[in-house]
Amino acid sequence: MVKKKFKQKQKEKVAQDPVAALTPWEAYQKQQQRAQKKSKPTIEKKLPRLKKLRRKNLMGRLAFLLTLFGVVLLTALYFVSPLSHVGLISVSADKHSTLAEQKVIDASGIKSSDLVLGVLLHQDKIEKRMHRREPKIKEVTFKVHGLRNVELKLKTYKTMGLLMRHERYYPILENGAIASDSTAQPVNNHSVYRNFKAGKKLQQMIKQYRQLPTTVRNSISEIQFSPTKLNPQRVHLYMNDGNQVYATIKTFAKKMRYYPDIAKEMQKKGTVNLEVGAYSYPF
Repeated sequence: MVKKKFKQKQKEKVAQDPVAALTPWEAYQKQQQRAQKKSKPTIEKKLPRLKKLRRKNLMGRLAFLLTLFGVVLLTALYFVSPLSHVGLISVSADKHSTLAEQKVIDASGIKSSDLVLGVLLHQDKIEKRMHRREPKIKEVTFKVHGLRNVELKLKTYKTMGLLMRHERYYPILENGAIASDSTAQPVNNHSVYRNFKAGKKLQQMIKQYRQLPTTVRNSISEIQFSPTKLNPQRVHLYMNDGNQVYATIKTFAKKMRYYPDIAKEMQKKGTVNLEVGAYSYPF
């Protein structure tokens, strides 16, 4: 009777738990499958997250394309509008500049039909053109105001003297270059240079002249290049006080510094020779 009850309970247990009817290995595999099903999310659960992620990526791409299209459209509108072209051209220069504004603008070659962006991208090319057309220009800075107004800020070479050529006076710049504009009469009390040609000798002379104190420079009326066989660098100076000076280009700045002291000791107007040593004698 007891055995029958035990067998009946086993049958009921098997009927309630099908795993119990399997072999141990089959039961283990069944349990692993159940565990995997519980741990893995279903497609139904994944689907809303995937839709949300795709929507986010789509909106990001759409925003990028709209921004890119907007930039391209605004750029195109800018280039076809008057705002992209040069409006007003102004010139500002240092205090010793003698250049007329229109002459600077002509030297730049910038026109109202030019693009502002083109001017900014070709600053070096424009500056080289200005140096070539107008030697007085030392440095140019470009500035844009109000989107389309271009300002040319100049630094210019100082004038160190006037070169006498064919009865005309041409400015000699501090770098030794000769400006193209000329006058029939000397201006601004600059020293006049005669018998010089553009080149090494004139550049050496200007370099020496620049080293002199302002008071000595202002006392020189005229400088003539008058070489001899013994001294191929000789210069002949006419002073504002009536004296004359002979000197050598190579030692000009060093010796001319003593001219004011020598002139004070002279009892009469005469000649000061600074070629070899330093001495004076009356006319």
